[in-house]
Amino acid sequence: MQGPSTKSFRQAFLENLLVSLQLQQEHTSKHDSSSVGAAMSLHERKLAVKSSADVAMAAARGAGARWTRAILAPASSACKVKRCRRIVIWCRGQKRTLTRSARAGGGGTSNGGEVARRLVRRRTMALRQVIPGGQDAAVDEATLLREAMDYVVHLRAQADVLRQVSEAVQRSGSSILQ
Repeated sequence: MQGPSTKSFRQAFLENLLVSLQLQQEHTSKHDSSSVGAAMSLHERKLAVKSSADVAMAAARGAGARWTRAILAPASSACKVKRCRRIVIWCRGQKRTLTRSARAGGGGTSNGGEVARRLVRRRTMALRQVIPGGQDAAVDEATLLREAMDYVVHLRAQADVLRQVSEAVQRSGSSILQ
């Protein structure tokens, strides 16, 4: 396992990203060969880069985490963006509902421990939906939290590397214009 802040992880991530983007381009050009000059829309490019970055991050992370296997599995890539939006909207609604019921006193029959358990259960369910591979029934809460921390750390490293790539591209683009 490579740590997300190590040079070897960043190098493996960039190599995997380039390979994945090239494969995306080849796949797109094969399917769009009938329409000459057909380019990907901005949204399609965004999704292609996002999925390539996810696959590159999981491949650079290596085996050992459930989320890497879930990302690398072909079935897990379908509708990831729509699913995340639904989860965020659902969580916001649950938070409002819980806040209202807590202010109202919760009907007077529940104690603080029960409300806390319900809150933990709801947040655990939401976390299971966000973390790739978290919906596996065999994953207990402690493992889910470890997977979530590992995933978030690697997402942050992914964002840092992509930010550096973006800055390098912008610098090279501005030097060409000058």
